[in-house]
Amino acid sequence: MTAPASRQEVAPKAASNQAAPFAVARVEKIGAPDGAVGQNWYRYVLDNGRSSIVGQRCGSLKDVTAYANQYAVQLNSRNGGGSSTWTSRNKK
Repeated sequence: MTAPASRQEVAPKAASNQAAPFAVARVEKIGAPDGAVGQNWYRYVLDNGRSSIVGQRCGSLKDVTAYANQYAVQLNSRNGGGSSTWTSRNKK
């Protein structure tokens, strides 16, 4: 079965102990949010196996999908290899 033209999905990745890089899980057409202008609104979901990020954007399916992919790339570049930059101030 094929996905409708207004929705794209990516197969989920197998779960592991480490979070995978963020990737676009799906992009689907939605109605305009309250008070928003425009007719072509989409909801995108980025997923890494541990967390999901949901956003909404106006534009064509192609443009919103490209935006979501670029957003995932930017999030992954901030990760810096999976280790946290947070450190405790009270080391004992």
